[in-house]
Amino acid sequence: MADGALHPPLDTWPAWPRLSQALVARSSLWAVCGCGREAVIDPKPWVGQGLARQATASLETRLRCLCGARRARLEIRGLTEAPEGGAGGIYVFR
Repeated sequence: MADGALHPPLDTWPAWPRLSQALVARSSLWAVCGCGREAVIDPKPWVGQGLARQATASLETRLRCLCGARRARLEIRGLTEAPEGGAGGIYVFR
């Protein structure tokens, strides 16, 4: 750049993981609510809607928690990172 600034390429911005990354072998998609509740989320319905290239952050408003929260953070985890118990209670809204 003429002004010396670095600009990220548009095809990698934003740096959020994409939904398709949750379909990689030994990966899983998890929703984490502010109340501490965690739940595994099946990404296949969203992929079937053509949303595989969407950033996970843009899908967070499509989740509902039993505590009443209308948003939950999405994380892609390996199989070894899954909690041993107490998971559930977060659902895909649309």
